[in-house]
Amino acid sequence: MGNEPSNVSGESSQRQHDNVKNGLRGTLVVSDEEGHVGDTITLHGRNFPAEQQVEVRWHTVEGEWGVLEAHEIVGPQYRPRTETIGTVVTDEEGAFDEEWTVPEDYGGRHRIEVTDTDGDTVDDAEFTIVEHFELDRTAAPLGESFRIRGYGISPDVMASNYHVSWDNSAVGFVSGVQNRGTATAEIRAAGPVGKHVIEVWHGYRGVPYLLRDTQSPFRAVAGDRGSTWTVQVTEPEEPPETAWLDPLLDEQPIPAHYPYLDEDTDAELDISPECGQAGTSAIVTGTDFPSHAEVDLTWYRHEGHESEGREKAPDPTITPVAKPDVLPTVSTDSDGSFQVEVEIPRDIGSTRPITAAVDGREVAVTGFVLQPSIERFEPTSGPVGTDIEIELSGVGWTMYENAPFFVYDNKPIGYLCGTGGDYDTGIVNPVLRATGEPGWHFIDVYPSLFVVQRDKPDFELRPHLSYLDNHPVRPLPAFHFAFEVTE
Repeated sequence: MGNEPSNVSGESSQRQHDNVKNGLRGTLVVSDEEGHVGDTITLHGRNFPAEQQVEVRWHTVEGEWGVLEAHEIVGPQYRPRTETIGTVVTDEEGAFDEEWTVPEDYGGRHRIEVTDTDGDTVDDAEFTIVEHFELDRTAAPLGESFRIRGYGISPDVMASNYHVSWDNSAVGFVSGVQNRGTATAEIRAAGPVGKHVIEVWHGYRGVPYLLRDTQSPFRAVAGDRGSTWTVQVTEPEEPPETAWLDPLLDEQPIPAHYPYLDEDTDAELDISPECGQAGTSAIVTGTDFPSHAEVDLTWYRHEGHESEGREKAPDPTITPVAKPDVLPTVSTDSDGSFQVEVEIPRDIGSTRPITAAVDGREVAVTGFVLQPSIERFEPTSGPVGTDIEIELSGVGWTMYENAPFFVYDNKPIGYLCGTGGDYDTGIVNPVLRATGEPGWHFIDVYPSLFVVQRDKPDFELRPHLSYLDNHPVRPLPAFHFAFEVTE
C-alpha cells in the first residue's frame, strides 16, 4: 500500500533464498497483479511439500482520523493490520489453487503471504487494489439525490481523497480514511430538468486535478472502469420538502469536553436521554450526594475562537464556560438523591457539560450532546434576488463540526462558524440570495473540517461529501433546503 516498502520484489527474492537454505520451499503466484474490490482472484501455490497445511495472510492497514481531545484534527493516521485469508492444505504434488474475493479495503499495494505451521514465511506475492466508483442510478427526480460509492480509496497522500463535480462545478470531496477505503456521497439532482454530468477527479491539494493519464502523476481515476456519468434529472411528481435534516443518531457525550471538578466525591450525575435537539425534555438524576442538601445544576457552553498560527495548529482558546440561570437548583432527599426534569436550551452544539455543585464546589458532571436543528427557513419562494434567511441552532464548536459549508445547486458558496452566532441561543443566521431560472433550487449544508494540522492532503474548508461514513469523531448530519424561484 502507500506505506509499504518499494522493494517488495527484492525482499521476496531474499526471503525465498533464506527459506530454501532453511529447508522450506514453496512459490505463491497471484492470477492478477491488480484489480478492484469485489473481484475474484486465484492464489496459485506451487512447489510446497505435499499435503502440508499452510496459512495465507493479507497485509494491509487500519485507518482513522487523528484527533486530539476530540477536537483538534491532526490528520489521517494508519497502522499495520494483518488478516488471515484462509488455511489450505497442499495436494499430493505440493500445490493449491484457491479463489478469493478481494475484500472492501484500502487501495494500493498489498502483500499476500504464505506461512507454515510455525508461522514462518515461505513466500509472498503482491496485489494492487485499484479504486473504483459506482453510481446508484442514472436518473432521479428533481430534488432527490444520486448516491456515489467509492471503493479502494488509498491511504497514499496522493490518492486519499477525490473530488466530485456536477456540470463542471466541484461540489466537494470524498475521503476513505475510515471505513477501510470505502466512502459514500450524495449529490443533489439539481435543475434544470434534463441531462447533467457527474465526474470524480483526483485532487489531493483540495481541488480537482484536471490532467489525465500520461500527463498526470496520477493513474486514471478508477482505471478502466471510468469515473464519469451522464445522468437525467426528471420532473418530480410532488413538490420537494422545503427544509429537512439528515436523520439524527443516538450519541453519547464526550468526557474530554467536561470541565474539571473541584472535588472528587462519590456523587454521580446522569441525564436521560443523552442527546437530542433544543427543546428536548430530559431527566437529570443525582445519587450519593449529601442528604437534604441544595445542589446547583449548571449548564456549560464552549466559548472562544480558533485561529491558525504559523504551524497551522489551532490556538486552544475555546474553553467550557458556565452559563448561569439555565438549570435549576434542587434539593436532595434523605438518601442524597434527586431527580428533576429540564428542557434543553438552544446553544452551541456538541457535548454540553452539566455540573452539580454543593456549597459552591462542583462535585459531579455529566453531559448532553446537543444536536443541530433548523429553526427558520423563509421565505420558501420568491423572485431572483430574494433574501433567503436561514437560522440554525446546535452547530458545534469542534474543528470537525463548527464550519458547515453551504452549496447552492451543487455549487459551493462558503461556510459559517458555529461559535459566531447569537450568545444567548447559539443561533447562526446566514442570508443567501435566490438565483437561477424559475423553478426549484436546492441548498445543501455539508460538514467540513475547519483546521487540519497536517496540510497534505488538504481537507480544509470544503464540503465533505462522505460525511455519512468518513467524518472524524461523529457522523454529523447535513442540512437541506429547497427554494422556488418564481417568475
